[in-house]
Amino acid sequence: MDGEELTEQETALYDRQIRVWGADAQRRLSKAHILVSGLKGTVAEFCKNIVLAGVGSLTLIDDRPVTEESLSANFLIAPDENVFLGKSLAELCCDSLKDFNPMVRVSVEKGDLSSFGGDFYNKFDVVVVSCCSLTAKKLINEKCRKLSKRVAFYTVDCRDSCGEIFVDLQNFTYSKKKLDETVECQLQYPSFEDAITVPWKSLPKRMSKLYFAMRVVEMFEEAEGRNPGQTSIDDLPKVLKLRKEVLEKHSLNESLIPASLLERLVAGTREFPPVCAIIGGILGQEVIKAISGKGDPFKNFFFFDATDGKGVMEDISSDLISN
Repeated sequence: MDGEELTEQETALYDRQIRVWGADAQRRLSKAHILVSGLKGTVAEFCKNIVLAGVGSLTLIDDRPVTEESLSANFLIAPDENVFLGKSLAELCCDSLKDFNPMVRVSVEKGDLSSFGGDFYNKFDVVVVSCCSLTAKKLINEKCRKLSKRVAFYTVDCRDSCGEIFVDLQNFTYSKKKLDETVECQLQYPSFEDAITVPWKSLPKRMSKLYFAMRVVEMFEEAEGRNPGQTSIDDLPKVLKLRKEVLEKHSLNESLIPASLLERLVAGTREFPPVCAIIGGILGQEVIKAISGKGDPFKNFFFFDATDGKGVMEDISSDLISN
């Protein structure tokens, strides 16, 4: 992303942002190429934020047709059948996002993201996936990590009034202000697969319960061959049975994952627009940090639950096993 300087047009358009995070950060943003897969409400909020921030390009992947559920949370889709008839979610969102900032190149790719090769991923600086199976998350993350350049990888999920963000910046160097000087810091991130295979017994006792609940629901969908979010209240008995089996395997008490929390995650498949705005806004901030190299980024999970209004960051890595 070390390229030409900002144009006069870019400097004028992003003047307020430049005053906040500086011309160098804005230059890096304007040269960054972002790939997004899965256009649910949370991701729509993220795309809006990142386009307004002035990234170089945004590529969208989501071949699914519009449904009543997608209309309930994705504000980028006009509620007019004449507009979206025959178009995919990615194509509709692309049309709307182009109007937010004509200086950002927004385009659509078709196909299954997990089937694309390394050359495809090499075109991007950031990859964000949503509505993605457990296997696909692992596979896409691994493809990003095998590239010769560092590609920031994020997963984001919003179920009912809960949200989760996972971050993998690999070996990441950034700068932050400490007193009157700017210091350089470094963080080493695990892959998604490495993070979720850390034994639960080694995790801190005050770990967010949402982390464990999300993993159980993820395992259930994988075992049943379901798409992400393709659950209902009828699935709760099976999910609770799986919870019991998983916790027994880890020698942990069932109180670690409240049944009420699992019920919300399997029954409340629709996103809450206010939660979408919060999670999408936070994800946008994190991606800007990754691109600009300024500010403390999350490492490596973030959870939000609207019932208590709290956002919690959890660092889950193999380092915990030896601690």
